[in-house]
Amino acid sequence: MRSLCLLALAAVALSVPVVALSGANDGYVACMTSETCVPFDVNTYSQSAPIDLLPDGDYAYDCTMKPDGSEIWIAGASGDAVVVIETATNHVTHSFAVGEYLNSIVFSDDSSFVMAASRDDDVIYIIDTATYAVTGTLPCIAGAGGSSDGPGQLALDPVSKNIYAVDWYGDFLYEIAEDGSEVLSKVDIGNSLWQLVVDPDGRYIYVTDRETDQVRVIDQATLTEVMAIDVGNDPWGIDVTLDGSRIVVACEDDSNVYVIDTSDWSTTAVFLEENADPRDVDILDSEGFAFIAGGTLLSAVTKVYIIQLLDNTLKDSFVVSGGTNANCLAVQPQVTSESTDVPEEPFEPRVRLDCYPNPFNPKTTVVYSLPSPSDVRLSVHDVNGRLVAVLEDGECAAGGHEVIWLGTDASGDDVATGVYFFRLTTAVGSTTTKAVLLK
Repeated sequence: MRSLCLLALAAVALSVPVVALSGANDGYVACMTSETCVPFDVNTYSQSAPIDLLPDGDYAYDCTMKPDGSEIWIAGASGDAVVVIETATNHVTHSFAVGEYLNSIVFSDDSSFVMAASRDDDVIYIIDTATYAVTGTLPCIAGAGGSSDGPGQLALDPVSKNIYAVDWYGDFLYEIAEDGSEVLSKVDIGNSLWQLVVDPDGRYIYVTDRETDQVRVIDQATLTEVMAIDVGNDPWGIDVTLDGSRIVVACEDDSNVYVIDTSDWSTTAVFLEENADPRDVDILDSEGFAFIAGGTLLSAVTKVYIIQLLDNTLKDSFVVSGGTNANCLAVQPQVTSESTDVPEEPFEPRVRLDCYPNPFNPKTTVVYSLPSPSDVRLSVHDVNGRLVAVLEDGECAAGGHEVIWLGTDASGDDVATGVYFFRLTTAVGSTTTKAVLLK
């Protein structure tokens, strides 16, 4: 595990009163076993009465807040339907059948429609948000078309406005046109993909792989893997901050949440408590907190955990009143192009270069990606600009590449502690990044 710092923090279960909420500071946690959605205040953790999701919201599998914050949309996997809750009143306003085993919901960038993934129908349903009617389907079959070969989790790229999907416990990532009309690309990137999120600047797609216990970093421009970051056992939920500086990953089987610093790709593990069952993640950027749906502890208690991202520590936890088996939650409206400071148009494909860990000792992995095939020279220089070593020199294919530097010069001798620069020179662009060797 890279730069892993296990913070053994005790989670304190708060006694939270059930009170009426105004809706202004509401979060929502949907629970699979009790078939309820429990609103809570994101600052005080006070809760209002649980909202009954039956029959359509049976086995809630996704909970998504509309980009304007006015509604919560819940996918009922066993109910085969969608439940819509108005946040101003915490009342169910719409409940309607859609398709077999719905597991994920995402809004289009302009919120004119919703895409709902149906694992068993092997399609993504298109739902008009003005009429709440299903207006179309998009086939999305990964394998032979069996009951578990359909689409899984969905995510919006706020820059390109395209939508991405992974197949259910499968290998493939799908790129879908912004109007939901067609699958633009289908690429094999993993083993048992589960949840994904797109960096708000549109450069990377982050995907959890539950078989390899990794977060796969995918270059959005080329749909190739840049790197795979080791996390804990069975990574489930994932989210990224609006500034792209932190990725938060919930690992269901080891009671830990992992925070990835994207400046150096280092990881910090935050221990929740024994037998915690972390699943879905939603970051509330205005407060600097990540909220985690805690599943069910051995005592059948359901909790929500709050991670403080300023120092990557467990800030609080609270017991969910009127809900059991918390599976998904929403505390922040879905991110779109209007909620970020990113450009209107996607970034042009470009050369990218990074390394991890950083600082390092005794070795670091240098990762780079190319938008098209090119001759490549990857060299190491000291702070005075002198050439230390050449790591790559020749033709390389488009996509992601990586090479390990052992902290040695061209003769194979160990170099001294200090700052070093990796310089990548290609026919399609050049770039430099810095690394620190600490002995």
